[in-house]
Amino acid sequence: MKTYSQKIIVLLILFVSLSLQACKKEEQGRPLSYNKGVYEGNADSNLSGSEVYNLKKRVSGQSWY
Repeated sequence: MKTYSQKIIVLLILFVSLSLQACKKEEQGRPLSYNKGVYEGNADSNLSGSEVYNLKKRVSGQSWY
């Protein structure tokens, strides 16, 4: 009877330690459900004129066909 209760205690400790290990800090506070078709992330920042020019110049070099 004593070994039976010891096995249960060991299994309980193992279960609790594994369940607590699953709670990673980076996974806490994130949304668990999403609204379909709605972007809920951070807003994009506007590009400056020189950044837009550099991107257009970069793309023009890739469109040779």
